[in-house]
Amino acid sequence: MPLTAMRQFEAVMRLGSMTRAAERLGVTHGAISRNIAALQDRLGFILFEGPRNARRPTAAAEALYLDVGPAFERLAIAMSVHADDDRRLRVSCLSTLAGRWLIPRLAHWPFGDDIELTESYADLDRMLDGADLAIRMLAAGTEPPPGLVAIPFMVNESGPVLAPGLDPLNARRLVSRSHPSAIDDWIAGTGRALGDPTAPRLFDHQQTMIEACLAGLGVCVSQRPLIEPDLASGRLVAPHGFTADGAAFTIFHRAGEPPAETRRFIRWLRDQGGADEQP
Repeated sequence: MPLTAMRQFEAVMRLGSMTRAAERLGVTHGAISRNIAALQDRLGFILFEGPRNARRPTAAAEALYLDVGPAFERLAIAMSVHADDDRRLRVSCLSTLAGRWLIPRLAHWPFGDDIELTESYADLDRMLDGADLAIRMLAAGTEPPPGLVAIPFMVNESGPVLAPGLDPLNARRLVSRSHPSAIDDWIAGTGRALGDPTAPRLFDHQQTMIEACLAGLGVCVSQRPLIEPDLASGRLVAPHGFTADGAAFTIFHRAGEPPAETRRFIRWLRDQGGADEQP
């Protein structure tokens, strides 16, 4: 049984492309392409068709995935359930939230469980990107992916911030690739003007965008949990306050009763995010 090739086929189907599957599995695009070709020879039918840069699954591939996908999912869940009781609790978290909000709080984690933290913005399915828990945003009115339970633990509030002394109307706009329309969305929602629109500066990540804001390079729209210490210290100011948009920072776990250490982390995270105090 060509398990490596089958695993790569499952990842291509689940993620929608060989490129994304290669990135997720830590292999080259060429390796996946060769294994898929070998798998086709073994099975005796074509799995993907079309031009090289826009391959699409055949009907036979879709039918195969209906069996292969759940099988790998069950294997992942079985490994998680039957791992040693003293194993690490694996948590996948949005990278900027991990660096600016969660990691400082983990210094005061009151229990003995070892937390293995990975940073990711990947879309979720029942495999949770290999983690026991995943922390992502959940938009208002959105249902969790099939097979997952969603537990909101902190409301999402956003607003413009900048270093003291800068003019919010004339400061250079700072935006990130993960949310390049943040300032435009805030302007559309509030009807207020903000920043100089002629030459926004684009950053790969919110983390570097916030650092640029702290350095006095301009104004950005940030989620409040990401910059609370900077507001408290006076390194940043929020001239228009913050507005909730109905979205929430949310914990995702697989359906069913999670292990005791997982439930303990969820309770702790809800306490840190003030979930029990929110309306």
